[in-house]
Amino acid sequence: MLQSSSSSIVLRGCAGLHRWAVLRQWAVLCGMMCLGGCNLSKFTANATSKLFEQAAPAFEQHWDYETAGAAAPANILQLEGLLRASPENKTFLLQLMRAYVGYGYGWVEDAAELAELEGELEKADRQRARARRMYWRARTLGQHLLSLDEDGFDQALAGGLSDFEQWLKEKFEDPEDAVALLWTGYAWGSYINVSRDDMAAVADLSFAKAVVRRSVELDSSYYFGAGLIFLATASTLELGANLDEVKKMWDRALSKSKRRSLLAQVNMAKEYAVRRQDRALYVALLKEVIAAGDPLPEQRLSNRIARRRAIRYLGQVDELF
Repeated sequence: MLQSSSSSIVLRGCAGLHRWAVLRQWAVLCGMMCLGGCNLSKFTANATSKLFEQAAPAFEQHWDYETAGAAAPANILQLEGLLRASPENKTFLLQLMRAYVGYGYGWVEDAAELAELEGELEKADRQRARARRMYWRARTLGQHLLSLDEDGFDQALAGGLSDFEQWLKEKFEDPEDAVALLWTGYAWGSYINVSRDDMAAVADLSFAKAVVRRSVELDSSYYFGAGLIFLATASTLELGANLDEVKKMWDRALSKSKRRSLLAQVNMAKEYAVRRQDRALYVALLKEVIAAGDPLPEQRLSNRIARRRAIRYLGQVDELF
């Protein structure tokens, strides 16, 4: 009986210890959940970031302009929600920047141009105002993305162009930095381009160019030479531009893209050929785009947008020359 009672006591003791261990584990787990409850959404959001990164090329390679345009706003809102849950997630920041820039140029500015052609000037102004807000949001996201690794953006900017260029050179030395720099500068430059009546915005063009120039210095091939296309376009628009030197920039951009990123030809026609009043070059570039087919599947949607613009601009040739 004594042995049996002792065994019973031992068993009950072991069971009690087991329950205590389980309770302690639950207490630790609950404590962690309480402490990190606010991070649960962040954890869930971060878990999806790789999926968004892997899915992004499907949008860029889509063939239908209308379908992509209809889907883009929902994608933007979804990314905004995920970014709110995880404000320092670099994938969300980058994808959202690109979404705003792409939608702003490919659809919102497109709507503004069409409205202007139809004489609906108030509608055109509203669309350009939308584009400005999108580009500024993208530029803000870009500054935040750059600041995650290196602080001092605002201070360098306040110090003037020389200080800003030096800051970019000292802080961004890895070729991988070219990605964030390109889209930050691209968003900034796009904002300036649709704000040409705002002298305060236009005054920042040299800073936007400095950001993209640093990207090109680190990796001129990124995104099929998009940085070179940006710099050639921005230099064409500058007052007092040396158009002979600018032509060399365009030639380099076309060479880097192997003439397959068709927005290079479209922008060269719209900005450079018009400014130089070279009708033959204007027509040749736009006809090249229209006849190009599908030269770069990785940029299929971008090239669809370029072809759409080329057809419209070719119809305006007699108004421009």
